[in-house]
Amino acid sequence: MFKRLKESFDGGVEKIKWFSSLFSDRLKIEYSVMKLLYQSDQMEKKKEDLMKTIGKRIFELKGYSDRYIMKDNVIAEALHELEKINSEIEAVKKEASEISKVET
Repeated sequence: MFKRLKESFDGGVEKIKWFSSLFSDRLKIEYSVMKLLYQSDQMEKKKEDLMKTIGKRIFELKGYSDRYIMKDNVIAEALHELEKINSEIEAVKKEASEISKVET
């Protein structure tokens, strides 16, 4: 009877170890995904700031009809930075999507 009780206890301990290991791994994955999504959100805020900068600069240049807006250094830099941030956001979201997939 003690042998059977010990075997049942050992089986239960093994199941608890398996579950805790699985839970720990999944928790690490979810934490990584949350960090990546937070990083993506921060990049979105930078993107909005750059768009505001472009809008302000265009408003400043509206009185100068002889200036070509796309050649303005401030606007060109902001547009370049926007393209860079957009590609980074896409990469981060793709990485978060890949990490969050459940592995079988």
